[in-house]
Amino acid sequence: MRAQLLHLTGPHRGKTILYDETTILIGSATDAIVRYPARGDMKERHAQIEFVEEGCSFYLRAIDGQVFVNRQEVREVILEHGDLVEIGVAGPKFRFRFAESEGSVCKPVRQMLTDAAEVHGESGLWASTHGLRTDLLTQSTFATKVIAIIFATTLFFAAAFLGAALSSSRAARQQEDLSRQRTQQYEAQLRTLGQQVENFRHDQAGHVSREELDTLRVDLARRATIIDTIAEQNTALQRVLDEYSQGVCMIHGTYTFYAEIDKIPAQIADASGAPLEIEYIGTGFLVAQPGQIITNRHVAQPWWKSDDVAPLLAQNLTPKFVSLTATFPGRPPIEIDPAAILLSEDDVDVAIMAINIDEGVPVLPLHDKDLSAMRGQRVILLGYPTGLNALLARAEPNVAQEAIALATDTSTLIAELAKRNIISPVITQGALNEVRPKRLVYDAETTSGGSGGPVFGPDGTVIGVNFAITRDFDGSNFGVPIEFARRLLARQESNETTTEELGARDERGSPEEASEKKEPVVQDGRP
Repeated sequence: MRAQLLHLTGPHRGKTILYDETTILIGSATDAIVRYPARGDMKERHAQIEFVEEGCSFYLRAIDGQVFVNRQEVREVILEHGDLVEIGVAGPKFRFRFAESEGSVCKPVRQMLTDAAEVHGESGLWASTHGLRTDLLTQSTFATKVIAIIFATTLFFAAAFLGAALSSSRAARQQEDLSRQRTQQYEAQLRTLGQQVENFRHDQAGHVSREELDTLRVDLARRATIIDTIAEQNTALQRVLDEYSQGVCMIHGTYTFYAEIDKIPAQIADASGAPLEIEYIGTGFLVAQPGQIITNRHVAQPWWKSDDVAPLLAQNLTPKFVSLTATFPGRPPIEIDPAAILLSEDDVDVAIMAINIDEGVPVLPLHDKDLSAMRGQRVILLGYPTGLNALLARAEPNVAQEAIALATDTSTLIAELAKRNIISPVITQGALNEVRPKRLVYDAETTSGGSGGPVFGPDGTVIGVNFAITRDFDGSNFGVPIEFARRLLARQESNETTTEELGARDERGSPEEASEKKEPVVQDGRP
């Protein structure tokens, strides 16, 4: 009599193996007859199956590990035909059987199918199919093998014949399964991002403590005193403070993600079940009329190279703006059309936003000479670091509290602050440490929210666009040389000129010209 094991899980899953040994060592040891990887609580000499002739029985003994028979832990037991054995907690499983006829390798087809079904329940379709195929090739009689080949051939042609009729139904089921899997993946990803979303929301001004505002108020007042002293000695920088600061806007955006389930767009919800909406604050500045604002690409397209939302983009979710506004000092928020955003094509962190604004907002002058000569000189940085917190910290406490009390969310708080003329950029100063082809390095202080702000040189012209900041309100920061913004403006003008010329040709519409019409130029920057 020999032991036969149908392996349901583990590295041998799907296989039915007949053992000649009277003593079968089970474990991770190199001399184990049934060998498993040394992982989890698997021991080298975990258990042993031994055939005892006196009792004509197989004894299962636990040596160094736990063993379960029919889901009950045992130390030693006589195995019965069909017992379910589990090696360790949640370890490999196999079904024990007797092989009565020594030398026979035949296994009834009914038993093969039963075994395949059990393997399928434990290890899935692939393992059960592989096990059934192995049984048919190694454990069946010659006649059974011939019948199996004939059956498989017949089944193949029958499947090919019926495939066309069943394809639509099968495709529908597969689509349903795929949709279900995608939904589960979205939910899993959103659960992991739930806390991050809450952190975004917690950073809004309504959650800032009075102590935090008081600390920031003192710090900003100290920095403002330093700036005023420098400006008194430099007429160009005085103009930056008095005039050009009015052309620096605070950009507030809210965006969400949509999934296409069964070809129907559906907005993603966060871990609490509410629609997933992520808010952020950035900076921009007016460089041309009517209404061209320069900012960072990661402000105009906040999901660009964002580690926070990369898992959602990896699931083929589509980002979309819920709202996008620019607020200049002394003016109410202005809506920005996401479709009118122009992004840099050379992986540089700059973008152009188009808005409708009157001529009362100053246009900032852009530097047009070599920047290398400015290395080591003083620079001034304008922006909205710390977002609304800095605005509230600089406002009179009673005015700030009044605005917060009337606001229902970040958008309405910005509108209330704009009504009270509280919105104006923070101004910091430092030295230009390095001038590289694609990067300026300076120590003018800024932090989150200051991205997209203008960097002014000592002559009062914009020499760069702030794009990378350190986590705290200090340290080295980085800007894109203004030349890249100038190139983007030139590209926008070229696109607009080409579009106008095509439109004029369409209006003239001669037959010869009509046959040579080209598609109009389309700007990039879709949300």
